[in-house]
Amino acid sequence: MNKFLAWIKSNDKKQRGVAEKLDISTATLHDILRKGHMPSLRLAYEIEQYTKGAVTVYDWIDQEPK
Repeated sequence: MNKFLAWIKSNDKKQRGVAEKLDISTATLHDILRKGHMPSLRLAYEIEQYTKGAVTVYDWIDQEPK
């Protein structure tokens, strides 16, 4: 499980609401959470802001791109 998915689950967030807040489609969020796709640099930064630093831009670095 990636760190962002773990954060969403531990904070009892709905994926649809997260996608709306980040201004991305639920399909894009699904690909990032379940298929291991890497977010763009802009989106990774927005995720860091949204999670108040719990998931940082640097958390995506060691992930293998798909």
